[in-house]
Amino acid sequence: MAEKEPHLNGSYPGPSIPPPNQADKGRGRFCCLFGCLWKTIVALILIIVLVIFICWLILQPRMFKVHITDAKLTQFNFTNNNNNLQYKLDLNITLRNPNKKMAIYFDKIEANAFYEGQRFDTENLTKWGFKVERKSTHFLNATFAGQQWMVLGANELDFNEEKSVGVYTIYLKCYLRIRFRIGDFIGGHHKPKVRCGLKVPLISNGNLSTARFETTRCDVQLF
Repeated sequence: MAEKEPHLNGSYPGPSIPPPNQADKGRGRFCCLFGCLWKTIVALILIIVLVIFICWLILQPRMFKVHITDAKLTQFNFTNNNNNLQYKLDLNITLRNPNKKMAIYFDKIEANAFYEGQRFDTENLTKWGFKVERKSTHFLNATFAGQQWMVLGANELDFNEEKSVGVYTIYLKCYLRIRFRIGDFIGGHHKPKVRCGLKVPLISNGNLSTARFETTRCDVQLF
């Protein structure tokens, strides 16, 4: 007959429990801190996006508009023996601020005139800068006059063709420095670019070719 196991008085302590691993504690704390930090960053991003969206709904910002309303080309002669371009071009420009709650400061407007991809003149249209109020239009006049050394090369054929028609393709590129004003707050500088492709008829001896200049809307890029 097998012997009976002795009856154990009290609870049996069982096997000893090893002490917790310190590395596991460190990883747990790191994961907790990383999780809190990630949630905080996500919450801040959502708050910023929400604020920007609310401001956009309130302000409804719109980019300013640029039109060339008139262009007079009274001289545009090119001589290939000395690669010299003589020109005189007058432009009427309108700047329209369509915003209801934002004024715009135009601190600098640098206008560059190009023909066949080559710049032939640069004019500064803002000596002191100016402000365009909300829902307002500002008028500018630009004059490009003088002579410039140019090498047309193969593009001389295009020049002769336009000369026969009496209408020249001139590109205007403007580099601006502007600021937006909302109430008493004036933001930082932005540097938009304006590009205009113009078809300008030549006025020779006071006589205009059969073509007429048409008001041209320019392309405005904020960045």
